Amino acid sequence: MQWDKVKNVLIVILLAVNLFLIGNFGVKLWQDYQRGEELVADLRTLTQEYGMQLDDAFQLPKDKVLPTLSIDRSRADEEAVAQAMLGETAERTEQEDGTVLFQSDAGRVEWHEDGTVEAECTIGREAPDDASSALRLARQLLSGWGLEVEHGSTRADGMTVAMTGTVAGQPVHNRVLTLRFDGDGNVALSGLWSFGTPYTTVQGSGVSCNAADALLEFAARAQDVKRIESMTVGYRMEVDSNRRLQLTPTWKIATDSGEYLVDCAKKTIVDLEN
Repeated sequence: MQWDKVKNVLIVILLAVNLFLIGNFGVKLWQDYQRGEELVADLRTLTQEYGMQLDDAFQLPKDKVLPTLSIDRSRADEEAVAQAMLGETAERTEQEDGTVLFQSDAGRVEWHEDGTVEAECTIGREAPDDASSALRLARQLLSGWGLEVEHGSTRADGMTVAMTGTVAGQPVHNRVLTLRFDGDGNVALSGLWSFGTPYTTVQGSGVSCNAADALLEFAARAQDVKRIESMTVGYRMEVDSNRRLQLTPTWKIATDSGEYLVDCAKKTIVDLEN
């Protein structure tokens, strides 16, 4: 009987401790929410001073720490894509600047050192007649060429289809392939792409991507922007000083006048996509 009383007391104590911890956790969540709302309100006021406003649906993303990554150029994958597009008899020519050109009767494919690709080829089938059929055909072609990626997405705008895909679980804002169909059964492929698994060569904790800091720096420097709609953290692909492909932590800020890329570390506008 005595032991039953002790057990009951212990159960009551454990319940009280759990309720206390849950209460503290709830209070912390509420305080974090309140601080977030206050921060967004302050940002709305500050951006208005620069002649801009945050969209009503704007949500400030959470801060992240991302490592700077490197990714090796894969000439083997580039050649495999070119042969899938042009046939295995395609002739290969390498230029002094690292550009590799493939040519055959079916067309041409040109891969540049920075990951840029420019290609034109015949597809041997009827051209699509609307955006929906263009999207279906583009997915078939990309898959057949070995360019289909996991967690990738495609979208059509008329006879033009764009494909994007994540790297290391993050979007790469300027890594996009675009297919354009003409009415004669030909397709043009262009954009910036990479193959393989990225890796880090820099020791350290990574680059801090602070959303509020990047937003305010952008508001202070950007021109011809009246409304900021959203911002997304990820990477941009570029060539570093050693001529290696590098993935640099970068914010993408969508506005009424286009999409801007802002370097997470330097807080500078580095590119503009319209």
